[in-house]
Parts: sequence; structure tokens; C-alpha cells
Amino acid sequence: MIVKEAAESIKIKKLRLLHKRFSPDHPAEKEIEGELMRSIAGYKGEKSLDFHLDLLPKEETHIFHDLRLPFGSSHFQIDILILTPSFFLIIEVKHISGTLIFDQEFHQLIRTYKDTEETFSDPISQLYRQTHLFKEWLNLHKFPILPIESLVIISNPNSKIMSIPKNMNISKFVTHSANLLARFHAYQKNYPIEIITKKDIKKLSRLLLKHHNQTDQDLFKKFNISADDLIKGVSCPECFKIPMIRARRKWFCPNCGHYCSNAHIETLKEYALLISPTLPIHDCCDFLQISSRHLAKHLLNDLNISATKIGKYKVFHLNELN
Repeated sequence: MIVKEAAESIKIKKLRLLHKRFSPDHPAEKEIEGELMRSIAGYKGEKSLDFHLDLLPKEETHIFHDLRLPFGSSHFQIDILILTPSFFLIIEVKHISGTLIFDQEFHQLIRTYKDTEETFSDPISQLYRQTHLFKEWLNLHKFPILPIESLVIISNPNSKIMSIPKNMNISKFVTHSANLLARFHAYQKNYPIEIITKKDIKKLSRLLLKHHNQTDQDLFKKFNISADDLIKGVSCPECFKIPMIRARRKWFCPNCGHYCSNAHIETLKEYALLISPTLPIHDCCDFLQISSRHLAKHLLNDLNISATKIGKYKVFHLNELN
């Protein structure tokens, strides 16, 4: 059964907003767009496995997507973790098109697609590290060590898988998603003895969810940008152009002619996610691109969210927006 479903990460949501609020001419725009495309591809790859995961025996499996667990002063991330009473399975999902060459001499993945060659970090080495850290994590929390299998799944069925050296068989570690069920049945045959009870699996599941810590990367730091680089103003809910203009107590879009009374609410949610969950009046004026502090105060008060007084000024708590 699915314990933790695949969902769009905070990172993808923030990248979408950055892409939306950056000029195509900005030097960081291409880098932001590339990171967004890669992140979406990873998410789509995981989602594409849902059909194959649904074929696994529900009573015997506890399935987790996107686990990020603390260990020492850092964290390690697992795309998919499957718990069974007799073995655990760690899956690294790659949604990559083209010819994929797993270079096991230099531990890198080489992708050739449309006459372009790219090099990526080695997923097999990533799996080795994740498996090692998960064993250490289990030991730290006093859980018995079960056999742990690991698998790189290529979710694009049209991708061609090869290896260097050619005589090195990587099929034990890498396969297409359509082969997941057969590989799972092979693991069941290899590990027929139950080592951990279903009660303990439920206990471990609760612990994994408790310790999961979703990454919230500082994208401004990553791309060497600041909030001042963003295109400011209220976004049109119809055509998504920025900015809308405040007219007749409503927001008007000069691009498509749409009128809306509450378009600023979604824009304030964007501010909360990208910049800060707290908002002073003067920053509200700046981000919504309005000149009247009175109007900004009126719009914020109408949201029925709490505010805290800091010195002479109030800051409004945008995290209370639904």
C-alpha cells in the first residue's frame, strides 16, 4: 500500500513561480528553466511508476515516495522505498530519454539524445550511498537490518540502456519500469523468510514519516539572485500576465481585459512561498505594485489573518492564507 504518495515538491512550486516572475532576458532565466524541467521530469518519472507499484501485493508492501531523512549533520534522499516483512527495496527513478550508457569504470551516466551528449552522476553509486545510509539510519533507531535490495528504474520505455565496459552486466542494478513486478517477485523468492512483523513495519512507517524532512532549498542563493530580480505585481488568473492594474476597486488585466476582485490573494501566496511568510505594509505595496499604504492595509485586513506589531509597524502572517 502507498504510505507516502508522490507529490510535487516545494522546490518545483518555487521554480514555477521563479520562472513565471523572471524576464526571458534575465541571465538566470535559462538556468531556472533547466532546473524546473529536470525537477518536473523526475516527478513525472515517479508518477509513471504508479501503475507498476499498484501491481505489487498491497498487504505485504508499505511504499514511500520522496523520503528525506536526517543522518548526522546532513540528510539523504530516497526516491521510492518499499518495506516488506522479508526485505526492503530502494528505488532510484530516472526519467531520461535517449541512449543511456552506464560507465562503471569512471562511475558516470552518459546520455546521448538528438546528437547531444551529456554526463550525469552515476545512479548506481547514488544507490550504494543511499543503501549504506539507510542501513546506518535503521541501526541508529534500533531496527533489525533486513536484506536491502536497490534498483535504478528507467521510467522512459524508449530509452536504450548500455554499459561500459560492455562485458559488465548492470542488469542486476538497472531496469525499465515494466520489469518492476518481475524483479519484485524474484526478490520474494530470494528472501522467503519473514524477519520483521507487520506491527514493526507499521512502527517503522510512523518513524519514517516523523523524521521525513521536506527540502526547502534557498533558490535565491542557488541561482545567485534576489527578490529584487522578480517581476512584481498582481498576476492575472486568466492569462497569467503581470501586472494587473487596480481600477474601480478591482484588478484589471490590460493584456486580456479580465477583471477580478481578489487576484491579489494568489499573488500574496506567491510572496509567502518565494520570499517570506510575513509581510509588512510597505513590502505589500512594493510586491503588489500599488502606491497606497491605506489600500494595502485594507486588502490585508480583509484577509482575516493575524498580524504582529514589530516596533512601529505590523507584519501580516501570510501562512494563514488558505
